[in-house]
Amino acid sequence: MEWINNIQVLLLDMDGTLYQDESFIEPYLSYLFQGHGGNSGVSMWQREAESILAGKHALKIGHFFSRSLKSGVEYRNGEIAGLYDWEGKKIEPSGASLDIIRDIHYIGDAWGVVGAIADYADVPASVRTQAFMNIRRDMISTLNCVKPHDGVTAALRGLKSIRHKVLMTNSPEEAALDFVSRLGLDDAFDTVIYGGNKPQGLADYLQEYMNRHGISPDQIVSIGDNAWNDLYPVKKLGGRTIWISPYETYDEEKWDLRLRTLDDLEDFLVKLKERLAIHPQR
Repeated sequence: MEWINNIQVLLLDMDGTLYQDESFIEPYLSYLFQGHGGNSGVSMWQREAESILAGKHALKIGHFFSRSLKSGVEYRNGEIAGLYDWEGKKIEPSGASLDIIRDIHYIGDAWGVVGAIADYADVPASVRTQAFMNIRRDMISTLNCVKPHDGVTAALRGLKSIRHKVLMTNSPEEAALDFVSRLGLDDAFDTVIYGGNKPQGLADYLQEYMNRHGISPDQIVSIGDNAWNDLYPVKKLGGRTIWISPYETYDEEKWDLRLRTLDDLEDFLVKLKERLAIHPQR
């Protein structure tokens, strides 16, 4: 892992990367399906979500979900490689053209799983937006499920000799600002970007930063749990990528490093600090 000696820019995602939690899923589904099936309906979708995350469902982590076709989508080497319905039966595309930006989204984490369920069940956009804001509020207040990992927090705060530390999340500031504070990461980053519009927003930010500061792509490392948002744009630019997730994936893309837990993340950040001490930035 000699490439670590060259790193000058560290990019981190937040949800699923700096904390790992599944307890939000059931109450999130409750907000989405209030008045539509009652508790039995929520319980059914909870079982579906657990099955997907465990790799036992037809819909897989590392695949996409099409809103228009209500189907799982295998996407490989820049092309759609296959479609299948909720039960796993193959679907013929019939000449349908899928817009990977607007029509399908990546199933990379628990948030993506709930999003696919909402798509499949045709939950109205207004209900989804309110449910998201409600659950983000509850995660900080009543659920108390955003818990800092002391080792990660200390490692990030101690990583002072790296040239640039960035936290980028797609959540809007009003839904994420308290998360950063709860994680003990106020002032731990040079830049915090809310509503990051990843993946494209990440690619745009890095391109502008590289042009302005004379940084090469191989001096950048991105760490995240949603590969499509956090890693694909960085790899395409030529940067380094670290996937952190407790789940198995059916995405065949290769990353520079695979982490599973926050302890693993702490170990990497400590190692990065040690390497920077030996190979100081110029």
